[in-house]
Amino acid sequence: KIVTPDIRFRIDKASEEVNINPTDAQKKAGNYAKGHIKFDGFDISIENPKGSTRSGVDQDGNKWSNQMGADYGYIKGTVGKDKDHIDVFIGDKPELNKVYVVDQINPKTGAFDEHKVMLGFDGVTEARKAYQASYPKDWKGLNNITRTTKEGLKDWFENGNTKKEFAD
Repeated sequence: KIVTPDIRFRIDKASEEVNINPTDAQKKAGNYAKGHIKFDGFDISIENPKGSTRSGVDQDGNKWSNQMGADYGYIKGTVGKDKDHIDVFIGDKPELNKVYVVDQINPKTGAFDEHKVMLGFDGVTEARKAYQASYPKDWKGLNNITRTTKEGLKDWFENGNTKKEFAD
């Protein structure tokens, strides 16, 4: 009998494949080693494993750096408001059918910016903590968090408007 490793184990193995120190040019082009995993109908690329540092330069030219509170990447085959794949944080319990979608806003303007999908969190409080742990303490980009299911998320990807706030 073949034993299939659990989802969390497979995510951890995929996270080990990530180049956690890509150059700025590699980050911009997206051509550095990422982890890849498929589970429950989602095809996910992991860019930053939990505990790694994500950094960049904001639109005003200010450097930023944050330690990730969960595995972070994107769901392939999706397109969000920013015209990129929709971002995802993966918690410690990805087998759960609870999904939380963050409607992130631009802190300066208050305008909707993009979505962050929270998979594998056992409650809105846990999802919120993981999201906030991945941003500076004074981050004001968290707007709505809406609960759905994996099936509800897939339906939104296929039939909903991923350019608008999920809470709408």
